[in-house]
Amino acid sequence: MGSLDYTEAVNVALDRLRTTGFYIGHFFANHGPMAAEALAKLGYCDEVDGWVDANIHHRQHGPLPDPTQPITEWQTSLGQRDRGGDWVELFRRELAEAAWRDVLQRWWPRLLPGCAGSLTHGLIRTAHAVRSLRDSAQPTELQMDELARGLALWATTYQPLETGPVDGGNLDAGAVDRALSELTAEYAGHYTSTMPSFPVPLIHTITAPAAMRLLLAEVPADLHALSLRTIAEVNRELFVAFGGQRMVDTPAQPDTERTFSDLAAAAVELGDEHAIKICEAAARENALRPDPRYLGAASAATNLIRQRSGPT
Repeated sequence: MGSLDYTEAVNVALDRLRTTGFYIGHFFANHGPMAAEALAKLGYCDEVDGWVDANIHHRQHGPLPDPTQPITEWQTSLGQRDRGGDWVELFRRELAEAAWRDVLQRWWPRLLPGCAGSLTHGLIRTAHAVRSLRDSAQPTELQMDELARGLALWATTYQPLETGPVDGGNLDAGAVDRALSELTAEYAGHYTSTMPSFPVPLIHTITAPAAMRLLLAEVPADLHALSLRTIAEVNRELFVAFGGQRMVDTPAQPDTERTFSDLAAAAVELGDEHAIKICEAAARENALRPDPRYLGAASAATNLIRQRSGPT
């Protein structure tokens, strides 16, 4: 088989992962579709099929939940983990009846307040699905169904912030863009100056706002400031929960001999979902606003994951 392009690689992955559900076992999020899309975006399109094969064989994927009854009152169904199948059906129906951008814009203000749930995996999976649709000349039904699954995961893991809803305020597009860069760089720096007992949770303080950036291109401008302030508060809560009390005196220094290409190759060799995703997100953020903290965080995360592998 010849070389695959981005859309072909994404669809190979989604086709093979179509029977998998939201979780590995009963708790850990299924990162297969997200990491496969990131792998293709990194340029490793021909490696996607083999990576998916290894992922399927080494992870105990649960099935996609069956629908039980139609969701008629969406507000009261948010956060109900046992209704994942019902949420998938709802979004499949809506995506069949309207353009995907319209569906995303309709649900953004509804889902945004609960994006902290499941370590922001609903938000992140939705972002990878949206990027694949936007960057494909002719998106397929598999890609559209992945958006339905991403939104459904977000809805079923909906969890409001501990501090309650945040105020939006007024910021222009440039200010929001700069603030997102400052946020991802800040938490990339925090990652290298923290000694987490488990390397994965704090990775989301980088990948979640980076995912938010991917989505804001499709979200009405009057919701951008609110979205920024929401993800900033999510990051604060995640850091307090998983790393805020374990700062080290001397932050880890990035390996200046390594490049993002080197890190991507190391992540692909390692095969870990989070290693792949942090390398792709950090490289993308660095391309927008170069900062050595991105390389440092991606390098530290990959090394820590290599030292302690296992389902995430």
